[in-house]
Amino acid sequence: MQEINKKRFSWPLFLSPFISRLGDGLYIFGLNWFIVKATGAAAQLGIVQGIGGLVLVLGDLFAGPLVDNYNRKWVMILSDLISAIACLILALLIDIRHPVFYQLILLTSILDIGLAFNFPAAKAIIPELIKQSNLTRFNAWINTAFNFADIFAPLLGGVLLTFKWLNFRAFLVINAGSFLLSLFLGLMLRYHFRGSQHKQLSILTSLRDGINYCLQHTVLVQMIVVDGLLNIFYAALNLLMPYEVNHYFGGNEKLYSYALSLMAIGGLVGGLSLAGQKRVLHMNSVYRDVITFSCLLILSGLFVHYWVLLAAATVYGFFMSRLGVQMITLVQNETSVNYLGRVFAIWFLSVDALHPVGNFIFGFIIDWLKHQIFSLIGGLMLLLLLLVRRAFHVKQKKSR
Repeated sequence: MQEINKKRFSWPLFLSPFISRLGDGLYIFGLNWFIVKATGAAAQLGIVQGIGGLVLVLGDLFAGPLVDNYNRKWVMILSDLISAIACLILALLIDIRHPVFYQLILLTSILDIGLAFNFPAAKAIIPELIKQSNLTRFNAWINTAFNFADIFAPLLGGVLLTFKWLNFRAFLVINAGSFLLSLFLGLMLRYHFRGSQHKQLSILTSLRDGINYCLQHTVLVQMIVVDGLLNIFYAALNLLMPYEVNHYFGGNEKLYSYALSLMAIGGLVGGLSLAGQKRVLHMNSVYRDVITFSCLLILSGLFVHYWVLLAAATVYGFFMSRLGVQMITLVQNETSVNYLGRVFAIWFLSVDALHPVGNFIFGFIIDWLKHQIFSLIGGLMLLLLLLVRRAFHVKQKKSR
């Protein structure tokens, strides 16, 4: 699509992922609450979500080529439709008091496959509909909406639980409704599919072509490496937050809830901080944010206090949101439209694969270092990112 035909903003493209995210948030909230309540343990829930995560990684492998070879609008619509149908079918079949294990695994896997295809398609279609000068601003607004959905979903879930007649079936129907509304918004998009010169390639050949494309563009490789490393530390921080509350602050659920709320609010502010961004983003702005984030985490490890934990949670949400917006915009600016789906899928694959690594490694280290893990995370993040920056700088010099 020519630049002159593109828009500064698209309400359907803005609202569709927000509504879908809100529905997913309610589904996870309901799953966590009702399944643990029905089984009396968290083991089944952990297995369900763990298998769903593995399915998501496998979905990432095939999502990129499909998003690049076929109409991105219809990839979004069909993934929403399949997810909605799956939720409605389980709502009809499920036994609320004695949920069947394989049904929950099957539904979660279908929803994760839908996410694996929908998310790259939604990100890849943005540069085709939004003016390049408005990409950063539009991505910032979408990221802000995502963070608002993360705040609003548990609040809405809590309100719904006050209605005693509502059960997990109702949450499934609500999630199905969110997918159908997202589907309707997708249908409203004025998008003309131009076809792809790679359409005749097989999935594996197309994926290999996408990997080669990334390797030929230093900025894309840097971004994937940096975000992969960051997600190892994000996983550690997600483990550290509940540990801090349980170990130092009496295991008070309200104190943990406040920390999560401030994390989400930090994410809102982080997204809005880029909403007025007009200048073109570069990798250096990503490095500057990571360095600032790392230094603040190092300082957080020096003081054990609840206010420090709240500040660390806010800072985490703020920079996670900012870095996400900047990296998405970088990919959209640096990648040919024909390769956007594969590049996003390769990026998400690295993130989804490395996140469990952080869970495994830091799950043991946190028990050993306790609060000082904040300083370790900040120090390692700073050291590794400076080494990555130096390595790519040297590589660029040699290639000249």
